[in-house]
Amino acid sequence: MRFGSELTVHLDHLAFNVAELKQKINSCEILFMVKANAYGHGLGEITHFSHHELNIKRFGCASLGEAIYLRQNFPQTLCDLWVFSDGGDLSDSEIKEAFLELNIIPVIHHLKDLKVFLNDRDFKFMPLVLKFDTGMHRIGLALEDQEEVIQLIKQSGRKQVDHLMTHFASSYIKHKAGDKTQRQLDSFHKVKAEMENAGLSIIETSCANSGAIEQGIGLEESFVRPGLMLYGPKSFPESSWQGKCLSTLRSSVLRVLPVTKGMPIGYGGHVVAEDGFMAYLPLGYGDGILTTYSGVKINCLGEQAQFIGRINMDMCGLFFKKLPPGLEKDEKLVLWGEEGSDISHIAAQMKTIPYQLFTAISPRVPRRYIF
Repeated sequence: MRFGSELTVHLDHLAFNVAELKQKINSCEILFMVKANAYGHGLGEITHFSHHELNIKRFGCASLGEAIYLRQNFPQTLCDLWVFSDGGDLSDSEIKEAFLELNIIPVIHHLKDLKVFLNDRDFKFMPLVLKFDTGMHRIGLALEDQEEVIQLIKQSGRKQVDHLMTHFASSYIKHKAGDKTQRQLDSFHKVKAEMENAGLSIIETSCANSGAIEQGIGLEESFVRPGLMLYGPKSFPESSWQGKCLSTLRSSVLRVLPVTKGMPIGYGGHVVAEDGFMAYLPLGYGDGILTTYSGVKINCLGEQAQFIGRINMDMCGLFFKKLPPGLEKDEKLVLWGEEGSDISHIAAQMKTIPYQLFTAISPRVPRRYIF
C-alpha cells in the first residue's frame, strides 16, 4: 500500500454528475455501470453511495464475480445487480446457485444461455433480460436468430421480456443522419416491434450508453446505461457534457534533482534534452502509471511538466524547465483531477481513452473518499 500517493474520490462530484444526467434523460431511469471496480474508483464504495445517497436502484457489472463481491461485502445495499458479459455457464450448479441465492440477474446474450435459462424451472421467476447484437458484432443474440428466440420464449410459457437491450458501437462519434448508431437504433426498434407483434410484452428497454446519452440518442427508452460520463469525462471532444472528474490522483515528491542538457537519467540512461529539474514520484507501472505516460505533458504547481525517461515499476520522473515555487521533497503533486490536468487531455496524448487510465490505477494506490 502506498503512503505517498493516493486517489481521492470525490463523492460530491458523483452527486453533481448524477443530477446533471437527470436533467438530460427526462423520465428515463438509470442503470449505472460500475464494472471494472467502478472504473477504478472502488466498486463497493461507489455502488453503496449511489444507492443509499443518490437513490440509484440498478447497477451493471461485467462479471458474476463483481456482483457476488457486492452482495457478500455490502449486504445492506439491496439494489438490482445485473451481469452483462462474464456470467459463466448457467448450467453449472455453483453458478446457477450464485445467481439465484444472491438475487443477481444475468443479461442473456447467447442462445445456449437462453435455452438453459428458459428450460430450468429454478429460473422461472427471475426476470428475462435479453441483449441483441444490432451491429457491434461482439456479443448479443443474433438478429437472424430472433424468430427462434421468440419461439423459445413462448414455448417456455413466458409472456414477456422484462428488459430488452442492445449496445452501440460508435456512439462516441458525433452523430450524423444515417450513421452506424442510427442504423443500430433502427434495428433495435425493429427487434422490439417484431417481438411485440409476436404477442410478447416488452416491459423495459435500454440502448443508450454515455456517448448516446450525451447526444440525446435512445432517450425514448425506459432506461439509460451511463458509465464514463458519471465518472466525469465526456465521450467525445464536441460533447456538451460538463461532468466533474470523480477522482484526483496525487503523489508526493521523493526527490528534486537539478539536471543539465545531455545528462543521462534512469534505466537506459535517457538523455535530458535541456537544463531543468526532475521531480521523482512514488508511482510507476505497478501502480497503474503505464509506460505510455512517458512524454506526456501535465500542469503542476502552475508550470508545465513532462514525464521523461522510462516509467519504472515503482517510480516515475517529471521534468520541469523552471523550478515551481514549493517544488521540494514531500510536496504533493496533482497528476489529474481537481487543480490538475484533465484526464481526457492526458489520454489524448497517449492515444488512448480515459477508461484505461482510470481502470489502470492498481489497489496499491489507496482510495480516499470525501463528500
